[in-house]
Amino acid sequence: MGKFLFGIVLVASMLAQTAVADVGKFGIVDMQQVILSVEEGKVARDALEKEIKAKEAELLKQKEELDKLNKEWKDQGPLLSEEARMKKQQDFQEKFLALRNSEMEFQANIKRKEQKATQEIAVKVAKVVDDIAKTKKLAAVFEANSAGLLYLEAPVDLTQSVITEYGKKSVATAPAKK
Repeated sequence: MGKFLFGIVLVASMLAQTAVADVGKFGIVDMQQVILSVEEGKVARDALEKEIKAKEAELLKQKEELDKLNKEWKDQGPLLSEEARMKKQQDFQEKFLALRNSEMEFQANIKRKEQKATQEIAVKVAKVVDDIAKTKKLAAVFEANSAGLLYLEAPVDLTQSVITEYGKKSVATAPAKK
């Protein structure tokens, strides 16, 4: 009976070790860091920042015009007829709403452009992660900043490897400059 029990314990132990070995190691990647670090991400970010600064200057100019119009309306209000006062107030409200709509449209447009650029990079990063994970024989790779990932014991951080490999692939696939 003792040998039988010992045999069951031995088999159970071997199965447990096999299960742990099959699970393997897990990796993590900080996608935000990758996107901000790779050249393609830097270029996209610089382009968006230039566009934002140009639009902010334009919007500031419109806001200054609104402030001037509002000041005129307040200063001249008592001197104007009711009809002229109403007309100035209506002009101000129309320009204010146009400015607000322009700001909201611009923010939505920037967000779409940022998502598009990020998504294009993320697709390429996923391929690099896949290659690295296979090479390192990882069971799975998780996004480090994912809301669902709370704890992972001793993960393999692939972030720098992904940045390096992505850079190598980008240089290899970039068209030659004349």
